[in-house]
Amino acid sequence: MSLPRFHLPPEAWQPESLVLEGDEALHCARVLRKAPGDKIEIFDGVGRVASATLTQVSRNSVTARVDEVRQHASRSREVHLLAAMIKAEAFEWLLEKAAELGAASVRPVVTARSVVHLDGAQLNKKLCKWRRHMVESAKQCHTPWVPALESPASLAEALERLPASSVRLMPALSEHSRRLHEVDFSAALAVYVLVGPEGDLTEEEEELARLRGFQPVTLGSLILRAETASIAALAIIGEELVRQGRAQP
Repeated sequence: MSLPRFHLPPEAWQPESLVLEGDEALHCARVLRKAPGDKIEIFDGVGRVASATLTQVSRNSVTARVDEVRQHASRSREVHLLAAMIKAEAFEWLLEKAAELGAASVRPVVTARSVVHLDGAQLNKKLCKWRRHMVESAKQCHTPWVPALESPASLAEALERLPASSVRLMPALSEHSRRLHEVDFSAALAVYVLVGPEGDLTEEEEELARLRGFQPVTLGSLILRAETASIAALAIIGEELVRQGRAQP
């Protein structure tokens, strides 16, 4: 039986005891009604997981003694999602599934056909909510990783300064699209996947992506919603990396 899992950012970790505060403490103490002596797991989202025993429990603070720490090896290939901004509910679903499928990072991209635009306090509030969605998803599926969530950027900005040793893919219904099993991932240290919004990228945006090295790939003959295309791409690429021996199953 798996232990209840809680998230604690890496900068808050201490060698012998860990302190949960805020929502994590409230969930532990009030929702799950945990008490001193109970066993839990705590993870930092970047590969470290601790088995711990609760020593102090209150509504606002929970302290646990570290019994054992496991450090998961770094992923041999990281998959980064550049996802065009779409409507709130669909985008939140996308973020949850990206965490489950092991995305290393998600960057929201503002495109010509994006219907959502955020700035200032509204943006900061959304980023906090989105990060929380990804943490909760990671807790439920017991992955040691939480994708990094970057600030929204224009398409041109998002495509700048990507690592030279990377495979860059763009799902597209095009006669030039390749099947994902035909893509060679052997030389890549990272994979970047660009997914357009509802209505897809404009011709000018697709051309910019191609100039930045993005290869069009097919996810099948059907027209997929933006959030579905993102998740399908992550799932298929993950399996291809395993099949080609570029990642652990």
